[in-house]
Amino acid sequence: MGSRNTTVLFFAAIALFLFLHFPSQTEATIPTELVSKVCPQSEIRSYEICVKSLMANPKSLMVTSAKAVAENALDRARRETTATSCFFAALLKRKDINPASKAALESCSSLFKQSVTFISLDGLSGGTASLDLHSALDKATECKSELSAAHVSIKSVTDKLEEWGNFYSIASEAVYAVENPEH
Repeated sequence: MGSRNTTVLFFAAIALFLFLHFPSQTEATIPTELVSKVCPQSEIRSYEICVKSLMANPKSLMVTSAKAVAENALDRARRETTATSCFFAALLKRKDINPASKAALESCSSLFKQSVTFISLDGLSGGTASLDLHSALDKATECKSELSAAHVSIKSVTDKLEEWGNFYSIASEAVYAVENPEH
């Protein structure tokens, strides 16, 4: 049993060594033209976040078309939307949450849960993905309005909404690139 663990550790060490010493090969697998179509270049911060997100997604590293990048971006946005809904639900379980904030937090959890249905690959193949994503954005905007009206000012909520917005923006740009290939 001991030699088996040693063998596994040995191969894990080799894999880690190769990964750390040859990162440029991984980064080069997403064609530059796909990144430039998907990642908005108008804002440096957004562009950097977009590229970083695409590079962090192992599925994106193997794609050769804008549609495949869009599918991966939608998948990431969908997972982040689910995580955001769960984040709000988890906040409700905390004992230190102001009772006056609970209704807005419950609403946000529900709104993001609803948004998950709008972020799907079906819209991409059906040509409605940009409309579907806009519906998800409407739900997020409604959540922000409810939080503002309830005077909820929790830094982790602001950070989570910003994080969701980054994934939404990447998915939106990717879908736009697919639905408008001439641009």
